[in-house]
This record gives sequence, structure tokens and C-alpha cells, in this order.
Amino acid sequence: MTANTEAVPNSQKGDPIGNSVSIQLRSDLVALSRIERWHGRLSGGDTEGVLRVVTPSLQVAENRRREAEGSPSDQVCWQDLIDQVRNSPEADFVSVSTAARLLLRDLAEAFLPGPSVSELADRIRMKITDGALPSGSLRSRVRIPAEAGLTSFARTRVDLALQDLAADGLIAVGHSYQAQVASPRKTCRQLAVATDLLRVLVSAGVYPPVSSLPTQQELSRLLVTEKPVVSRALHQLHEEGFLSVQQGLRAVVSPVPPAPVSAPPTLQSLVGRLRSAAPSSTDLDRAAIRASCHRAKVWWHRRLVPDTESLRNVRQSLVAAAADLLPLAARRHPNDPAAYAVLGLTVTAALHDLPAEREIEAWRLACVANAVLGILDLAGDAA
Repeated sequence: MTANTEAVPNSQKGDPIGNSVSIQLRSDLVALSRIERWHGRLSGGDTEGVLRVVTPSLQVAENRRREAEGSPSDQVCWQDLIDQVRNSPEADFVSVSTAARLLLRDLAEAFLPGPSVSELADRIRMKITDGALPSGSLRSRVRIPAEAGLTSFARTRVDLALQDLAADGLIAVGHSYQAQVASPRKTCRQLAVATDLLRVLVSAGVYPPVSSLPTQQELSRLLVTEKPVVSRALHQLHEEGFLSVQQGLRAVVSPVPPAPVSAPPTLQSLVGRLRSAAPSSTDLDRAAIRASCHRAKVWWHRRLVPDTESLRNVRQSLVAAAADLLPLAARRHPNDPAAYAVLGLTVTAALHDLPAEREIEAWRLACVANAVLGILDLAGDAA
């Protein structure tokens, strides 16, 4: 018997079809463990055996992805799990077995009783809106659903629900096990600003027509934001005609975007723009540069809102650092499109129109800090 039965919503407790699938998934996990135990005795490992076990469950995972339409984070999670199984090199036993185990484990958890990801997000959203979860307060990832009246939930579903709420600007999820409830009156416009920044990067020629953008994970790191925000921003630009977005693939700039696109800027023009905006008295010691980057990232990760003068000083420091490092990085990586894109992103993020809200400016500075650290790495010993 194989686990190819249609998936059912998590909230349908005691459903016989769901129970039969859960039983089969547990059986498949046991079978996978047996294959993995034999790996040390076989040359190259039994990848065919692993695929025989996991392949029938790909359809179950696909069903779960379709049913998760109320949660972008849940959909992305299922698509990633499916892609990892399908795209793992068949000759690499460890990659295939790891991807199979992750998919089977998450499927088994998905059939546990309790609310779905979208149901969790809706319950928490309602508690934030009616004030039951106070604005600005810090809560653990377990305490938030508990305070929303949820006594039975799976940790993975909670994390995905919090990602959806973060994309909506209702909470800010930190790297620890804490999340901060945002004020409805000060909802962070991350999605709109991230979309605008990516649109400007295309229009400015940093990502020319038919070129590929970085992966969503890499964009998430560069933009210092959650993957659901990046995913929604890319799909917004897809609807506008700037990008072509397909599941499991990098976004590609349209051959003919709906707005004029500049020719890729030259290194001289990038450095010139930065130097014209940078004060001449800035400390360009590498330790000082890293300190400014660290400060900007801490502000954003802790959701601190510095005063205008502090924001201006760190911004000037990062702009001056980028102006100094760009030529060094370019000389070490001539004609490298990926490296050139990092340089262009840094300049665009640093010099793009200042946002009105200090919260958004703090986020933008964290993006610039990440980019400057990337240029430091590209410059290497030359820095």
C-alpha cells in the first residue's frame, strides 16, 4: 500500500481517510529508516529504494500545497519539499534520503489533529486586531497561539502562520523564539517597499531583461525579510509584467518590461553617485565599517526605531563604505554578472528615495548593511 490518498484538512479530526494516510506515512518512515541503515553496506546507497518509498507521497504533498491556498508560507513550504525530492541528484544517496525524510515527516505532521496554518493565522490575526494581543509586546512563538485560545497545535504550523502574519506586517519574527506584535496603526509597509526596490533594480538595469534574479532564499537574505514577503513581491511584479515567475525556478526579468529600462550602469557611474552622496570625513576603517553594518542589522532584527540623526549617521557611513569598496570588489571580479548585481543592488538600495517612516528606513539600512558586507567579501584581501 502506498500513501497516495487525497489529503484532507487538518481540522477534520478522526477522519478515516486521514488516519489511513497517517498510518501509511509512519510505515513509509520506518521503511526509509531500514534503507538508511543498510546504506553503509551498499555501494552508493539504495536511492531507487528511497524513491520507491517516497514517490507515491509526492501527490499527497501536491494536494496539501493546493489546499494551502489561504497561506502563502504553507504553499511555499510544500513546494520546496516537493522540489527537493524531485531535484535531488539520483546518484547522491544522502541528498535523496534526506529530502525524502523531510517530506514524509512533514506530511505525517500535517495529518495530526488541530487547526491548519491559515486557521492558526486567522485566529491570531483576530486577537491582534481586537487588542487581545497588545501592540509592541514580545511573545514567544508558543505563547502567541496559546494567548489566541489555541491549545492544540503543531510547532511547524505555528511558524508558518507567523510568517504569513509577518508578511502582512502584523508581527515581526526574530531569529530567536520570539515575535513582536506590531501596532495596526504602524503596520510596516515591507511588502510595498520591497516590491518597489525590486522594480527599481529592474528599471535601473541592475537585473537586465531576460536575466535571472537570485533565488528567493538569497533575496530574503539580501532584503533582510521573510520569504513570504519576497514571494509576494515577486508575484506582484509578475502581474505587472516586469518578471516571469514559475514555481521552483528563479524569477526572470521579462524581455520587454512594461516600463522603460535603463542600460546597465557602469562602475564609474555607480561609484560617482555614491561619492557625491558620501561625506568626506567618514571613518573607512574596516572594523568601523563592520560596526556600522552590525548596528544597522541589530536595529532591524530587534525592531528598534532610532532617532533621525542616528539613522543619518549610519546611512552616511554605509554609503561612504560602499563608495570605497566598490572599485576594489570590481577589480577582483571583472565581468562577473553575479558580483556586478551585488554592486548595483548596494548602490540602488543606498541611494533610493528615502522612505517617510523611520521603521522602513531602519529596514532599508539593514538591506544596505547586508550588501556592504557582501562587497567586503567580494573585495577580499584587497579590502
